Amino acid sequence: MEVFADFLEYLFRCAADYIKETHASGPTFWESVKNDIDFVLSHPNGWEGTQQQEMRKAAVIARLIPDTTSGHARLSFVTEGEASLHFSIQNGLPPGAMKVN
Repeated sequence: MEVFADFLEYLFRCAADYIKETHASGPTFWESVKNDIDFVLSHPNGWEGTQQQEMRKAAVIARLIPDTTSGHARLSFVTEGEASLHFSIQNGLPPGAMKVN
């Protein structure tokens, strides 16, 4: 869990740095949104409550969210299958993926 938390913290720091360095008024913008970010983490199909609880703990350790009810509400989970479906809906299915009838 600590390795996953370190990875989440690293990704968050990289995203923050990118926004601060590339967005107009980056540091000011970041300060205005950094405590109101909602996170969506994907996980393998079949993972449920136990694995999601561990991922939530890692997000708290990484300081993505506070360990409060409102902090936990800012974290959602999606299975890889659901994420793939949403991607396909947004970007269209490849030719030949569906057949008539």
